[in-house]
Amino acid sequence: MKLSETQLVWVIATTEIIAMIGLKITPTIQIAKQDAWLSMLVGGIIGLAITFLAVKLSMLHPHQTLVQYSQELLGKWLGRLIVLPFLLAWFILPAILLRSFADFIHLVLLNRTPVWLIILLFIGLMTYLTYSSGIMGIGRYCELVGPSIIITLFISFLLNVRNIKWHHILPIYFDSGEINILKGSIAPAFWFSGPFVLLVIISFIQSPKKVLAKSMLGVGITVFMVCSSTLMVLLVFGPNLAAKLKFSYFVSVRTIDILSFIQNADVFIMFIWVFGVIAQSSLYIFIACYETANCLKVKDWRKIIWFGIPMIFITAIVIPDETAITLFDKYWTAVVYPLCGILIPLFLLIISYFKKKERVKSI
Repeated sequence: MKLSETQLVWVIATTEIIAMIGLKITPTIQIAKQDAWLSMLVGGIIGLAITFLAVKLSMLHPHQTLVQYSQELLGKWLGRLIVLPFLLAWFILPAILLRSFADFIHLVLLNRTPVWLIILLFIGLMTYLTYSSGIMGIGRYCELVGPSIIITLFISFLLNVRNIKWHHILPIYFDSGEINILKGSIAPAFWFSGPFVLLVIISFIQSPKKVLAKSMLGVGITVFMVCSSTLMVLLVFGPNLAAKLKFSYFVSVRTIDILSFIQNADVFIMFIWVFGVIAQSSLYIFIACYETANCLKVKDWRKIIWFGIPMIFITAIVIPDETAITLFDKYWTAVVYPLCGILIPLFLLIISYFKKKERVKSI
């Protein structure tokens, strides 16, 4: 399985833009108020630094995934032990994402359809995409869907210009201060670079010469679009109203009404939301199954799908309510990402450099 550098850019952008616009704008506004767009910007800079760390580590081990080079560096058992939190996260994330999205669809569109049926339909599509072509199919899908998402968002920005009120984002900085802006940037920062996916998917790149620049470009596109979307929500609603809206960007698009002729533009946002969720969940499912197969020395990673998919489906159904998702998000930001996104990759990077120096000396 191979992935081109262009596909890498679109995989990063497609899998993160929609999830962040859907799930991260309102919590950031609740913390940083009218300066939430600044929090997104600061989070983007931190996200680029985390991306740099992940790419540098992966480039030291060309054509090897996290499970493969962690065992090479730490030995068979310690190498397997250190990737367990990653595998757990990659199986839980699609369940959380599916449940959040199914609740959204149930709330705004299919309120008479059981949530479990909505989850089942989406998980069927994701299983087909993942099983039929793996990372190659996901890459091609993102290459096709990613530009459509960007264009649709830009059009929604333009159509919403007449609802903008510039005083909604004033005063800049003075009400929130650096503490709240930085506090609001932490959760987005951990999502901009993707949940550790670069530690795996870079091994599929055909020519890794420009992989750092392409990864930075993918994260840069994501930061720009999420920052712009946050700014639009603030300009349309102001911080006080936006902080009370569950899916604030979606609601902001619903306000578009040009001469009673252009209305219901939210249906296009619904479409790109579906595209983005399918791309993101399929990527997590593929990585979870592929790396589990590597860990257990199973030759055909597709066999893991038949165990992984039911587990993800059951997890998505048993999540009790929005409170549980919020608690998971806090645990993710405070524990999982600092450990798996920064500490373990940094530890492996240091060991990789020492091993490389030893090899050079021995020559």
